[in-house]
Amino acid sequence: MGRGFSTSAGMDNPQALGSDFFRRRGWLRRIVISLLVACLALAAAVALPRDNVIEGWQTDIVSALRVAIFGTKPLASEHVLIVTMDARSLDSPELIGRPRALFTPVYEAIAQKAFAHDARGLLLDVILAYDARGLKIGETSPLKGYDTPFLKLLRAERKTGRMVLGWSADLLPARRFLQVGGKDALGLTVIPLGAGNVIRDVPPSVQDLSGEMQPTLLGRALTLLGQERTEPVKLIPPGPIDGLSSVALIDLLRCENSNELQTLLEGRVIFLGGTLPGEDRVKTTDRLMPRADLPETTNAGDSAACEFIPPDVRGAQEQSIPGVYAHGAAADAVASGWMPEIAPDWMSYLAATVAAFVAAMAAMMIRPPLGGAFMGLMILLVLAVAVVALEGGVWVPLSGATLATPAAFVLAWGVRLRLVDRREIAIRRDFGRYLSPILVQQMIEAGYRPELGGQERNVTVIFADLSGFTTTSETMESAELTVILNRYLDRIAGVVRDNQGYVDKFIGDAVMAIWNAPAEVPEHELAAVRAAHLIEAAVAELARADCAEGKHAFEIKIGISSGPATVGNIGAQDRMNYTVVGETVNLASRFESLPSLFRVPIIMGPGTAKAVADHYCLLPVVSIRVKGKSKGVQIFTPLCKVQDSRPETTALIGEYATALRAFEDADFITAAEIWQDLSDRNWRGAGPAQTMAEEASALARRSLVEPWDGTMEAESR
Repeated sequence: MGRGFSTSAGMDNPQALGSDFFRRRGWLRRIVISLLVACLALAAAVALPRDNVIEGWQTDIVSALRVAIFGTKPLASEHVLIVTMDARSLDSPELIGRPRALFTPVYEAIAQKAFAHDARGLLLDVILAYDARGLKIGETSPLKGYDTPFLKLLRAERKTGRMVLGWSADLLPARRFLQVGGKDALGLTVIPLGAGNVIRDVPPSVQDLSGEMQPTLLGRALTLLGQERTEPVKLIPPGPIDGLSSVALIDLLRCENSNELQTLLEGRVIFLGGTLPGEDRVKTTDRLMPRADLPETTNAGDSAACEFIPPDVRGAQEQSIPGVYAHGAAADAVASGWMPEIAPDWMSYLAATVAAFVAAMAAMMIRPPLGGAFMGLMILLVLAVAVVALEGGVWVPLSGATLATPAAFVLAWGVRLRLVDRREIAIRRDFGRYLSPILVQQMIEAGYRPELGGQERNVTVIFADLSGFTTTSETMESAELTVILNRYLDRIAGVVRDNQGYVDKFIGDAVMAIWNAPAEVPEHELAAVRAAHLIEAAVAELARADCAEGKHAFEIKIGISSGPATVGNIGAQDRMNYTVVGETVNLASRFESLPSLFRVPIIMGPGTAKAVADHYCLLPVVSIRVKGKSKGVQIFTPLCKVQDSRPETTALIGEYATALRAFEDADFITAAEIWQDLSDRNWRGAGPAQTMAEEASALARRSLVEPWDGTMEAESR
């Protein structure tokens, strides 16, 4: 058996076979194959998304290398000023003890100083979601007029547009601020993340769910600066972004020297935002750049001078900066002109084609051990070209060339071997139709056929089911239904494969997928949860397109479970399947039915939740007893990534947990009241809160016969 899958004697020396091949066929075939590989590289470069991980890392590395080789160029920043709500400001005698929700007098004071000294505008990278008038003590509102000075200022500046309030898709300013300021006083605070969760492009506007373009803080700032721009700003700074002109909030509040204030504020747009550690931190293109030491102070030295101590916003999070700096840097890049010119696409495509041709020709002539060194030299050459071009003020995207170099070398070497490796081709032809490509490759490398049997391994299993399929199948012809279903399943399977998962099987309108089998996947729980979110987004995208065309659309229900299972080849001697069996699989299957009950797309078990808790904000939905289990299982739903969360999210999770404790203690009335209130909020946990409010209310209306263990029956609803 093993001998049947071993390589032939000639393959003991593939270089010799390759040389014979070249001697017989000559240089013409080398050139033809290399040209074909170069054409493939060109097609791939054209199809490659501009915002990809390789491009992102290359942007960060090249910008850092430019600084390391040619030195840091200070950001001009004469058009932008960052006012930081840092720890020193918030701990000052004037501000300590004042809740951030009650900072409107502070913002009003900053705005008055800014406009009195000819600042172009004040943009708040904070969301004024709290109206002090809403505070009630008995029948009185002790803070009824607290926000009045700020509202008067907001009304006065409504026509000028100099006062901009932050908002996000999840949170708007309080109603009075909206009404007084108007729609034109709003700027989106959230910047879409690029590849690797790094901000490299800042858009002036973002399309909302209704399709309308909404200005960001950058868009509002550019308007105030007299700049018109619709394309995103490429954030490739000549030095660290935290080198932008900035001043601590408390220093600006304390300063009363009109001359210094005029020098500091005149002609600038002012971005005001929080800079505490862990608060709205983002990674930007400058994350790999070395940072210079901050000066001790910027005061003029005489008794009347204001003391401006430069804020240190780096802290322990070395590669991240406060999000307000990203907004400010993008505005400064346009206004001050340090944003590099973007090279035309044809230059990137040409570089990828040339790199692929050279790498393919090298693969035809040199041995694989030398290939690694050769590819390394080529990639260094690509980086060097990008660094020199950037120093000249031009950014050349070269991810296509970077990827083409190793890909072309490997592809050309593979073609070279395939011309003589007939046995491998035969194995792939015979077994590739019913085994996964990973297993086929393992069989070829190991030299044996798959046998029945399995092994214990920790895995993550996903069941993704298309909701609404049964109803749709009753009203649609089977041929049309099959086409639509296959389109959804193909997209789901593609997401699984792209995120290191293995599609085990299709079960009607559902997909079963495995992580960490057959191939090992580090942090397989995290990879599976990430894939679940991408599946949710992909199905929603397809559904929107289908609805727009008047077609039937589906929603997705996803159950995730992590834990030990038996993986291996299951079946008969003449027909077997690589799959996974065990309690982990059963739980994932049971969890798949729960999203519709709790009005969320994803439900996961405790094993998965524990593994991803540092990466996702998780809502502990309830302990539930599923079919086939005598004891309750705690289930969770992911709300958002930790880096995307806001303080409001943590507070809402805390309120939900309070209700859950009351529910477990059989205090159903209290639990129902809290959950009902949470269900009326605009957040991802509103669905579970609504379901649990109904469950708690139902339990409150009837007396419990058996001792209460705080576990919800899945079959009771």
